[in-house]
Amino acid sequence: MESVLYVAGLTLVLIYLAFGIDDFLWDIICLLRRFRRQTRKYLEMHKLDSVPPKLLAIVIAAWREENVLEDVIENILVSAQYPLSMYHIFLGVYPNDEDTLLIAKNLERKHANVHVIVNCKPGPTSKAQNINHVIERIKLFEQRRNWLFASMTIHDSEDVVHPLEFKVTSYLLAFHQVMQFPVFPIIEKPTLRNFSRNLTTATYADEFAENHFITMRNRRNLGALVPSAGTGFVISRQAMRYFGNQDVLSKDSLTEDYLLSLSFFERNIHTYYVFERVPRIAENNKLVMEFIATRSLFPNTFKTAVKQKSRWVLGITMRSFSLANILKNKYTGTLKYTHTSNLKSKPMGFVGRYSMYKDLKPKVSNLFSFVGYLVVIYFVVSLFYPTLFPIYPQYSLSWYLSLAVLVIMLKNQISKGIAIFNVYGTRSMFLACLFPPIVSVRTVWGNLINTVATIKAHKQNIVGNSKTPSRKNLVTRDTSKAQGKKKLVWAKTDHSFLGKDTLRRYHRKLGDVLLEKGSITVKQLRRALSESKTRGEKLGAYLVENRIITEDLLSEALARVELIPFVQESALHHYNLSQYAHMFRESLLRELLIVPLLKTLKGFVVAFCYNSSEHAQEVLRQTYRIEVTPVFISEEGILNALSIMYHDAYTHTHSLIMDLYKQSRINYEQVIIAFNYKQLLRREEADILMIMGLYLKETANMPWHSRHKYIVPTIR
Repeated sequence: MESVLYVAGLTLVLIYLAFGIDDFLWDIICLLRRFRRQTRKYLEMHKLDSVPPKLLAIVIAAWREENVLEDVIENILVSAQYPLSMYHIFLGVYPNDEDTLLIAKNLERKHANVHVIVNCKPGPTSKAQNINHVIERIKLFEQRRNWLFASMTIHDSEDVVHPLEFKVTSYLLAFHQVMQFPVFPIIEKPTLRNFSRNLTTATYADEFAENHFITMRNRRNLGALVPSAGTGFVISRQAMRYFGNQDVLSKDSLTEDYLLSLSFFERNIHTYYVFERVPRIAENNKLVMEFIATRSLFPNTFKTAVKQKSRWVLGITMRSFSLANILKNKYTGTLKYTHTSNLKSKPMGFVGRYSMYKDLKPKVSNLFSFVGYLVVIYFVVSLFYPTLFPIYPQYSLSWYLSLAVLVIMLKNQISKGIAIFNVYGTRSMFLACLFPPIVSVRTVWGNLINTVATIKAHKQNIVGNSKTPSRKNLVTRDTSKAQGKKKLVWAKTDHSFLGKDTLRRYHRKLGDVLLEKGSITVKQLRRALSESKTRGEKLGAYLVENRIITEDLLSEALARVELIPFVQESALHHYNLSQYAHMFRESLLRELLIVPLLKTLKGFVVAFCYNSSEHAQEVLRQTYRIEVTPVFISEEGILNALSIMYHDAYTHTHSLIMDLYKQSRINYEQVIIAFNYKQLLRREEADILMIMGLYLKETANMPWHSRHKYIVPTIR
């Protein structure tokens, strides 16, 4: 019996050492590489405004999402620090999902940049089919408007999208073809009281923190495979062109997102992991470095977590590629992306193949993770009952090897703790790693979920799923008897969303915008927040009064907070202001401190400043019976504009921007942006409009996938 126990213990420790030593060496290499390289600086936020914003397409596929869809979309629209007219949200819904379709149609009626794409098939199909159908409709949308989207970002219908994601995406498209933003689960502030209630969701937070704070950065830095997370994934037009008129996502995969990123990597298109932080002052007046990441609510029950993770394990480790592919360094055929053959596959280096092996390993390593706890329990009990045979006799080979495994475990726990601390704070780190120490409850629970999910995935891979799916809990089902094949349908999870009070924490405030622009220091902002609160004064008024910022700078910052276009004073001469002089009394405009810039169908776009009359909009409406669309400008800009309007005789030359506006091909916000950057960059109007994706005269009759050649390179 003793020899059998020793052999079993030695076998187990060798398995754990085999699975752990490669990760240990990988992490050491990554750490040494980080020390050798200079400290990487985060992206300077003020640089994001140095280039014109590009047209972005946001794709959200939805099936049975009536509980969350409206709140998710409304939150994006009121929080994104990006011009509303420069990003368009495309909602992929199904004709037989009446509740979701009704909400989507209401959103489309309310917002000009939200579009409903009704699937050509009844739901549910696969998520990949849904997104592919949306992409085809986006191409038609572009052809109708003669526009070009610079990229397509895939998001889930329960995401909290970071306010700066679109702006960062637009800027980085000049450098990267494919990008992945971090994804961090949303968890309730952890306490001992809610510990058990949030246990399952917390294990997601622990795993994603470790993966997206450490692993993904290491993969990016080493040039390894950076997999798509399925949300917050950006594909540039340049990368999209390789698919021609074929499907972008594989409809025959459980994890189409991973397969897509693997296809790019095989063809030497590296996914850039966008790991950026932005400074903010929290409610407790402390500086925090907030991740520009996607936040989502994850399953909170053992059953739903197992269901979701079994799909991940099955799709990634069993259906995407095999160990033979890695050893042979050949993947064509396995990836099912033969239609991208115009982009030739290249042999992967060792780092790339090794990162794929790491993705393949969980289908085996997960099966042994929970067995280790049984060994630990036996070992602890044997310390108190000498009559039990020791599983690792002191100073034996297995004893020394178990010490090595213990060192690896401690290293992993420390790395995990560092990641959780940076993403979620001290309290989460303590409950995740030190409650109790060494073998924490959250770690054990997470490993149990992974073990059961892996067993379930192996079962499905071998014998399939014998249960008939319900409408809400979907798995593989036979939808094509004529072909004799099983088609994949959407294995979705029911979602919930955050309340409005919670969501406001993610929205930008005046201080956040000033910090991002570099207009104020952290010390100045902290003091201003404290003293303005004591005086009962608005922060903006305090900053101007104490000459920390100017009124002009305040107006520009407030425009960003309120998501209203800001007009640069230097660009005023591009507007034909004198044509409106006979329509308004100069004395009234000067009294109200406002100026009309552009005519709309039922009124005017009117520029306001920080000191404009509070009743200016109402006075204009009642006096002239017009609709008023407000924009921001500096006070000096208003005075200058009024002088131009009534006293200066400008000779206005032909303007392509104004022609497109009069033809209703671009809106007032796009006009303001184009004129601002025309003045800033000293470029021709056609160039600015092409960079933005709004003018493509040369490409009107060209196939969609050929138009990318006519995009003017962004100024870096």
